[in-house]
Amino acid sequence: MRRWVSSPSYRATLETLVAARYECGLSQKAVADILGKPPSFIAKIDLGERRLDLVEFVTIARALGLTPEDLMARIAAKLPGDLEF
Repeated sequence: MRRWVSSPSYRATLETLVAARYECGLSQKAVADILGKPPSFIAKIDLGERRLDLVEFVTIARALGLTPEDLMARIAAKLPGDLEF
């Protein structure tokens, strides 16, 4: 059984989140500052050391200047056909 942090689906999700942050020109520290969190909060999410919950997802999307729906659509487009979690 594969752990969720190493599943192709979750890796694709994290890669899409990181790419969206880069496209917005924001560093981990900048997003963390917007959220009032330490930079390690974003670093752990990026590295898959910390799983992102739904409220955090919405908050991060907004911090990136995106709607949660737009960010979710980006993620859904990158997910493999056979989802694993």
